[in-house]
Parts: sequence; structure tokens; C-alpha cells
Amino acid sequence: MSYEGVGGGCMDEPELLQFATERYVEAEASAVDLETDGLTDLQLCAQYCRECTVSVQRMFHVRSLGRVCADALRVGAEPFPLDLLEDLAQDDDSEVRQSVAEQLGVLTNAIKISRRKQEDDLALGLLNVAFLLVEDDSDGVVAAAEDATATVATLCTTGEERAFLISRVEELCRCEEEEIRISGSKIAGELAEVLGAETTASTLAPLLTELSKDGALQVREATVRATVRAGETLRGTDAVIQLFDIFSSLANDPVWSVRKACADSLVGLSKSVGQDAFAAFAQELFETLANDVSLQVRTGMLENLGPLIAELGRERTSESLVDHFVSMAESTGGSASGLQLSCAFAMPGVALTLGRERWAEIRGAYDMLAHSVHWKVRRSLACSLHEMARILGSELADADLVPVFQEMLGDTDEVSIGVVNNLAAFMREIPPTVRLDHLHVLARIATPKSDVTIGNWRLRAAMTEQLGDLSKILPASANEEMTIPLALRLLKDPASAVREACIAVIGSVLQNSSDGSSSAWRSGQIGRAMSAIKLMATNQHWADRQAYVRICGAFAGSINDNVLIEELLPLMLMTVDDNVPNVRSELAKSLANLRTKDIFAELPDVSAAAEALRNDPDPDVSRHCVITDRSKHLEFSTGLRATPVK
Repeated sequence: MSYEGVGGGCMDEPELLQFATERYVEAEASAVDLETDGLTDLQLCAQYCRECTVSVQRMFHVRSLGRVCADALRVGAEPFPLDLLEDLAQDDDSEVRQSVAEQLGVLTNAIKISRRKQEDDLALGLLNVAFLLVEDDSDGVVAAAEDATATVATLCTTGEERAFLISRVEELCRCEEEEIRISGSKIAGELAEVLGAETTASTLAPLLTELSKDGALQVREATVRATVRAGETLRGTDAVIQLFDIFSSLANDPVWSVRKACADSLVGLSKSVGQDAFAAFAQELFETLANDVSLQVRTGMLENLGPLIAELGRERTSESLVDHFVSMAESTGGSASGLQLSCAFAMPGVALTLGRERWAEIRGAYDMLAHSVHWKVRRSLACSLHEMARILGSELADADLVPVFQEMLGDTDEVSIGVVNNLAAFMREIPPTVRLDHLHVLARIATPKSDVTIGNWRLRAAMTEQLGDLSKILPASANEEMTIPLALRLLKDPASAVREACIAVIGSVLQNSSDGSSSAWRSGQIGRAMSAIKLMATNQHWADRQAYVRICGAFAGSINDNVLIEELLPLMLMTVDDNVPNVRSELAKSLANLRTKDIFAELPDVSAAAEALRNDPDPDVSRHCVITDRSKHLEFSTGLRATPVK
């Protein structure tokens, strides 16, 4: 008897018990002896769920129940274990009950796939389990059951089953206990898609109207979100007006937290009607909530203004809404940080929606955010600077964004790294002549505080990663003057992360700087760079020799193959006799990379080096060669490229 357990492997039952005992249970704990002979995996799992006395072992099996049941239904004719689920749903352990609730969706899908729906009362039985867990006294169990109920409800196809479902939801929504009515409201919103527009209009909408007048504020808060969910189902029907009436009444609720829920959910109503109808409704309701007497409501509405503008589109966004958006950048006081951050985060979307023609309306707000005293606000703008440049175009980017770019590069590391992470993308959007004027910042960023300290290595690593893309948009002269020397310097950076980043991009930098001729690799700045790289192959420091080998491996696919073979490969293969195992191990890995291309795999010197490394006395070196051979064999025999196991 086998049982598929942890990690997807297959364990014999004694091994599984030993695993659970050794890993989870103290030495003195022991499991009760259970009869396992002749039991299927599902029967075995069910037995342990019911009878195992060690709690962690039992939970292991309870959490496996959904998968084991799905497997059993897919391949066999075993009955669905509804009685087991009913028992576990009333278990004394809340973790067991929550685990059952979390698996209801898996079990529902298993029933659908196996077409076991024909079993009598299976849908009703599973619904009973779900509703039983919804009324649990544990918050975790209730939350999991609320999420799963709509999925279980998809099993209801007959009139009898749907009537039972609706009656149970009505019971929840009219229960005396406030917590259960909250669950009923949530479930009613989720069930709209399952039950369809007609039932939503005839049954759920009146129910939500009733809940919107509930005496408990938390019930009304839940009803706000349920109304939005139901609106998605009623889209395009006349009945959607019922939900708009519900939402409007809740937006004028006497309790601020209910109105705040409306402010947070207003954008969601756009899925209920067309843009024109939504624009008229939303702008009126926005003014009401944005001018609310409660600071929390006003703040919540303004924080959702960016998504609202994006939803409305350029033609439907009034000057009043834009003025409110600008006011977020101007905000002061305790809520200033949150409002400014929301404004900064939404700025690219709003700019895209309004278009270049209306950029002047929010340009002042952008400038205020760029000079905010809150560094998180400035960082948000820094991270989206390249997107703003793309939206505005080169002319506006040059005039309005380049000054911000310069300031942010001199800002704190948290801010400047946001710009540097997308440096090439920003440079691509500004005029070519302007790019050249700002290349000096590369050298400043790439310079550590001293030759022996790591300093702001994250900033240097981020800039290094940009060099390959930068070299594509810069003229060869600029690459020769700035980018190539910079890359060579970064190969010697005190931080290993920076050196690794440079090894990955230096091939692209050199290739993008060349004119494609072989002579370009032997003369000028590129030739001098190649000479400097070659010197690393014979350096007395083994780390430089290892770096040279790694560079050669990274060059495959980055530079011209013939250049690699003629200029770099001979020195690379010489390291096969290096006295440091780390260098030879790196050679084995780099050769594995090269040999994926036929032009290198067919070279006799490469094959000879691979053979020597395969017989290397150091096990780490030879291991890489064995892995390579195994991967190549799999590739040739199956036609698929294997990923070597590390």
C-alpha cells in the first residue's frame, strides 16, 4: 500500500508514519496502531483522519484529504466521503474544521471532473457542510467557508438544489446573530454570478436592499461590497438600477465607516453599467464623498481618485476631478503622506488617461510631489519616471522630466535607485543629444566610496545591469569613451554582486559598440578592453582567472562566435590545468554553456578539455561534466533540452 505524501513523492505507509513522527512529534509520542492492509489510499486517509491520536499526524492527513479524494474519484469507483466531511466539520479542533473549509473548492472540482454529480444529494450534502462551517465560532473557519460556498454552489443545477441554496442564504441574512448576517451578505454577493442575472434581480437584490438597512454597521459595510459584486452580474440589465439605489443610500449612511466602504468600492461599480452611465453616477457620488464631513471618508475617496479617473477616460474626466487630484499633491497635515503617496502612485495612469494635451493640468502637482518631504513619495515617482517619459514624449520629457531626473539621481539611495533601475528606458525616451549630456552621472554612480569598501553596492549593481541596454541606444563613440571603460572598472568592483552583474552585460556592451567587423575587436577601445579581459586569464589571483572563464561563458550568444573562438577561447581552455579547483569548476560550467551550440561542441580542443575535466580528481569539477553529459543525452534522445540539476 502506498500513499502519496509530502513533496509529491510516494511513501509506504510505515515510512509516512515514521516521517510524520520524526519530523513533527516528540520522541515519547506514538501513533495508535491502525489496520492498513487492503485499504485504498482514500480509505487509509479517512481512517487516519478519524482515528489518529497524534494531532500533527492527524492534521497531515486531514490536509491531504482533498487531493487524495480527487485522485480516488478520478481513477476509481469509490463513493464520495461525505459522511467523513460532515464529521470533520464538527470536529473539536478548529484547525481541522478550517482545513475542511479550505478544501471544499478542491472537492467540488473533483466532483465535477469525475462526473459524480449523479450521486443522490451530493450537492446538498456538500452545501450543508459549507453552511455549517459558515456558522462556526472560529474566524478562520468562517472566512474559509465564505470563500468556498460560491464554488460549492456551482454544483446546484436542479430547481430543488437552487431553492435550497437560496433558502439557506436567506436564513443567514436574517439570522439574529450579527456575524452570521455579515457572512450572509458576503455570500449573497458572491452567489450572484452563480445564480445568474434573473435570480440576482428577483431574489438577491431585494435581500441586499434589506441588508442595507440592517441595524449593525458591519452588516451594512459588507453589503456595500456585496452590492458591487452583484452589479457585475446585472451589467446591461434594467435591474442594475436597484443596486445603484442601494449603493447611493449606503453612501449617505449615518456611520462614516459605511460611507468609507462606499468610497473604497465606487470604482468597482464601473463593471455594472456602460461608461456614460457610470460617469454621471460616479462624478456626482464622488463629490458627495470627497466633501464628506469625515476625514477618513474624504481621504478614502481621494485615494481612489486615480483609478476612478483611469476608469472614466479622457473625455469623461471633468476639470473638477483633476482639481481634486491636484489637491492631493498639495495636501498637508496628518493625512498628507498617504494622499501624496496615492497621488504619486496613480500619476502615470492619470497622465496616460488625460494625454499630453492635458499634461499642463497636473504638471504642477507632479513638481510638488517630486519635492515632497516624504521620501516614499519621491521614490514612487522615481520608479515611474521612465513610464512618464514614454507617456509624455521626448519634447515634454526633456523640458519637464529631465530636471527631476537630475535631482533624483542626487537624492537618497532609496530614491535614486528607482531611477537607476530603469535608466536605459528613461534615456531611450529623451532626445539623443540630451542623453549624451547626462552620461557623466554613470561614472559618479559607479564610483564606490573607496577601493576597499562596498558602500552603496546596490546602486552600482542596478546601474551595471543597465549598461547592456544603454549601449544599444548610445553611439559607438559614447560607448568607447564612457560605457566600455566603466564596464572594465566594474569588473574590479569590491562588491561581488556588482562584478557578477558586469560579467553578465559586458559582452553586450562590446558587441553593441562594434561595427561587426573582426578588426574592431583588435583595435581602439574595444581592442584595449579585450586585452584587459585577456590579462585576467593569467593573473596571479585565482579570482581573476575564475572571472575570465565566467566572462567567456557569458559571452556565448552575446558576441560574435568567431571572435570568441579566435580571441578568447584558447586562454580559456588553458585553465583546464589550473591549480585551483574553483577555476576548473567554473571552466566546466562555462564549457557546458558553450557546448549547447554546435559551433563550440564540434571543436576538438573543447571536447578534449571537457574530457579532462570529466576525469578531474576534484569531485566538484567532474560533477559538472557528468551533469552536462546527462543533460545532452536527454536532449538528443527526447528532442527536449533538459535543465541540469544543481
